[in-house]
Amino acid sequence: MGLCNGLVFLYTLYKNCFFMNYSRIIAGTMSWGRWEKQFNANDMITLINTCLEAGITSFDHADIYGGYTTEADFGAAFKQTRIERSAIQLISKCGIAYVSPNRSNTIKHYNYSKDYIITSVENSLINLETDFLDVLLLHRPSPLMHPYEIMEAIAKLGQEGKIKSFGVSNFTPSQVELIASEVPVEINQIEFSLTQSSCTT
Repeated sequence: MGLCNGLVFLYTLYKNCFFMNYSRIIAGTMSWGRWEKQFNANDMITLINTCLEAGITSFDHADIYGGYTTEADFGAAFKQTRIERSAIQLISKCGIAYVSPNRSNTIKHYNYSKDYIITSVENSLINLETDFLDVLLLHRPSPLMHPYEIMEAIAKLGQEGKIKSFGVSNFTPSQVELIASEVPVEINQIEFSLTQSSCTT
């Protein structure tokens, strides 16, 4: 079993010194569940503990991983570790409406409406068995995203303490500027690893 079994991500900073509060290497969980590795609870517990022993305390999720199942599997496994929530950082993403038996979506599309963002975060909190996300990211840019509506959702989630920081994932500078016109963007998550380095060219 590999140390993280997921991509390592590079974060571009805007407002805050992100790395002061997060591990320098972030464990990506996309391959942990049904989409690839199919780890059971014991596998996940072992991997979580291995990551923490290596100083990797930040875990990157998305609501769609494993067809909307990996967050719940991780949450159940983490609960069994009895590790304090304050010892880790949970990052998740939303905005892709994925076709899955676990959702009523009939076609894959992006959805960045206020209600969809809020519902997605609330579902992630239930699945991860936590009261808040350390970071919420918009998963991919959409040509139909409206910065004001996104701002309304982020403001409500922040006021309710359900998210601590907000950012985007795989956005271009101009797309970041569009969102930042209404709501501060603290992070842009860029895909970067030993096998994926196109963002540097």
